[in-house]
Amino acid sequence: EPNTGNNGVHASASPFEAFAERTNWLGVAVERDYFGKAMLALGIPMGTIKAWCEDPAVPFEGKRQSLFDLLEDLDGRDCLKKSVAILSSK
Repeated sequence: EPNTGNNGVHASASPFEAFAERTNWLGVAVERDYFGKAMLALGIPMGTIKAWCEDPAVPFEGKRQSLFDLLEDLDGRDCLKKSVAILSSK
């Protein structure tokens, strides 16, 4: 019987979190994933992308916050725009 812990459905909270799950759980290479390619094309360094897949606390708007929380509930385009803004706020 499916329940909260045993089910076949998973929904990610953001396009970035879905990307991180593909790289962490499925071993998909950053440069082979469509979202990873988009991040690289926007100038986000490979090392930053890989570090962000671990959900670090990042400085943004004057405080350190969970990267996953910052990108939650955004569509793909807005998630990419905010990712660039987070990188720029270092």
